[in-house]
Amino acid sequence: MNKSIGFTLAETLITVGIIGIVAAMTIPAIIGNGKKVEASARLKRFNAIMQQALLMSEFENGESIAWVREGGEQKDEEGNRDYEANGKITKEFFLMYLAKYFKYTSIVDGKNAEVDENGVAQTSANNTKVYLADGSSMTFHNGSCIDIQFDINGNRNPNRGGSDIFVFLICLDDSSRLSYCGNKNKAFCSYGYKYNKDGREKLLELCKQNSAYCISLLEYDNWEFKKDYPYKL
Repeated sequence: MNKSIGFTLAETLITVGIIGIVAAMTIPAIIGNGKKVEASARLKRFNAIMQQALLMSEFENGESIAWVREGGEQKDEEGNRDYEANGKITKEFFLMYLAKYFKYTSIVDGKNAEVDENGVAQTSANNTKVYLADGSSMTFHNGSCIDIQFDINGNRNPNRGGSDIFVFLICLDDSSRLSYCGNKNKAFCSYGYKYNKDGREKLLELCKQNSAYCISLLEYDNWEFKKDYPYKL
């Protein structure tokens, strides 16, 4: 007698169900790991490009400690931050010293918030932003140093510090370099770099307290997002 060999419908459904459960458990982890790998690569690449850009610009324009920035943080008559004035300073700085070493698609000027007759903001204030050809962006804040908020995916979500926005600094004087980078000879550094000497536990604690410090933790970890990294990408 011939006997058919195969799976019953019930067995097939059970197998499909098991595969679905396993996929539901593993796919998010695979996607999350992929995001971490991509973010790590973009941060490492940006850091290398910026380091190289500064070296090349110093070769052409002299040591960065002598570079001209038209003033520190600008404020309006009421003592509020003037985003338009600060944006103009950072834009001119970028065009003067860095632009030729980056592939970028556009620059959006810094703008103050627009308010109606009741003083209610109709648009938000923004610093100058440079969109790079790879889909990332740099937003410049004019302060004691020039803060660079590097967004690994431009305007795409989540647009949160520690998740896709990371802060670097360009400091032009001995005092600022020592205060923020821990070395008066270091012009470019990750935010909080001076704490690297205190070890990983200190950097992890700072990262948890303020996402701006996470970039120094990542640099300490060779740009790797380790299991205890406190922010979701």
